Amino acid sequence: MSNEVPAHVRTAFGTGSDEEVVETQRLGPAWDNGIKVGQLVYARAGDHAHWSATVRERLHVDGARVARPVRSSDGRFLVAGWKATVWAPGVLSRRVDETAVTALRLEEALADEAVPPVSDDRDDVFARAERAAWAEADERFGPVDGLRPQTGHADLLAGTVYEGAAVPTITDLVPFAEQRPRGYSAALVLVDGLVYSAVDVGVFDRFAHVPQLLELAVRAAMYRRHVTELHPAATSITRSSVAEVEELLLSRASATI
Repeated sequence: MSNEVPAHVRTAFGTGSDEEVVETQRLGPAWDNGIKVGQLVYARAGDHAHWSATVRERLHVDGARVARPVRSSDGRFLVAGWKATVWAPGVLSRRVDETAVTALRLEEALADEAVPPVSDDRDDVFARAERAAWAEADERFGPVDGLRPQTGHADLLAGTVYEGAAVPTITDLVPFAEQRPRGYSAALVLVDGLVYSAVDVGVFDRFAHVPQLLELAVRAAMYRRHVTELHPAATSITRSSVAEVEELLLSRASATI
């Protein structure tokens, strides 16, 4: 299996040749469908891999572990289109409340981080969906005022692994297309939890202390709707679930938006 990672890439990051590899394992989406070789996870590098690695190398989040990037022998984060990350035990879990708390703490840690340099040029499905959702919501309800825009995590529920009672591990950073109001990372976690039926709408009562949470959650649901409309892998079941969540949140928020 390790043959899928070029030998010179493994050598550059320090896992050596096939004969020296102790363990290999194909991992899931939490690790970008990468390959675990020894204690490192190799995965193809996306557009924001260098930014993510630069931030994760020095990022500290209260109550959470951050998967650290690995530098090559000559100091690079990326080698021939590959990245390497120190593996941490755990699995994806629908522990929505805990992940939403982690999202709030992560946003606090990211408060002074700039968006990735390529953000203005993004034209991928997720960037287009995000911009469409925020434009739609701003036109219908007006902008979300009074909250500081900042960098956050656009997919934390799918990028946090849990191992028993240990603190969660954030495996990567998935940035917004643009800076968004603080709390939006947590709103996305809650919406995703509703879409996957991992939590009920009462979760918004438990996070009522987050300013303008429902307004942010409505935008998160709209974002997921636009993703399902644009992404070729989206299923009718997912579209239906997202539509139900959006309708629920619009109804709940109608008195305040």
